Amino acid sequence: MKELRGKNVLITGGALGMGRSLARLLLEEGCRVAIVDIREAELEEAREELSRLGEIASFLCDVSKKEDVYALENRVRAAFGTINILVNNAGIVKSNPFVEKPDEVIEHTVAVNLLACFWTMKAFLPGMVEREEGHVVNMASAGGLLGVPYISDYCATKFAVIGLTESLRQEFKLRGLRKIRFTYVCPNTVGTGMFAGASPVKGTRLLSAEDVTTKIVQGIKKNRSFIGVPLSVYLVPLTKAITPIPMLDLFNRVMGIATSSETTVGRPD
Repeated sequence: MKELRGKNVLITGGALGMGRSLARLLLEEGCRVAIVDIREAELEEAREELSRLGEIASFLCDVSKKEDVYALENRVRAAFGTINILVNNAGIVKSNPFVEKPDEVIEHTVAVNLLACFWTMKAFLPGMVEREEGHVVNMASAGGLLGVPYISDYCATKFAVIGLTESLRQEFKLRGLRKIRFTYVCPNTVGTGMFAGASPVKGTRLLSAEDVTTKIVQGIKKNRSFIGVPLSVYLVPLTKAITPIPMLDLFNRVMGIATSSETTVGRPD
């Protein structure tokens, strides 16, 4: 999708962090942007701040709830128009040893990070199918390529997001809908409130939101299927394939990957 001007974009988790940053960049590209979040005060603050850059609308919605998402599609279509680009950015993470992690935390993580992608795509893809054009961006993680201790539920959802996105990319091509594109994004740890308390891996730094969102905008324009940030993320699948597991585990411990999320506290609910 080389030309973004005039496109309607919907971003979940749009009130803070990467969602807010991406909304800003896409407004600067000439898009009309709808931001969706569950945090009402922050959502309104983001809308007010970004309104000077272009046309932006805000919608309060808990994207983990199927019925709320389907109702959201009706609200967005009536008030804002049909969506050309959907960005599934909403996500949560909580760090605990697996056996100590409360069941409700696991269920909520799966609902927000994974099931919400199903509901939003089922809600907004039909409009893209009708026009035979569109783009879906699903936020995954480097933790969707390589499991990280203490955030096992988060990693499981991000592995699943990658599989979901890859499946749909191929399915839509088989159906002849080649102009509906699918992208998954795998950043290393981003230094936003979601990963508050996380430690950077040796030799790296925590990414800024803009480090990732600038690559997303470029990736949409170039119809990238996979966006890794930084470039070293692209080496993870190959490294896993050729490295014996004991050596890989040792490398993860030495580099601090294995303990990078041990002290992550995330944003408060």
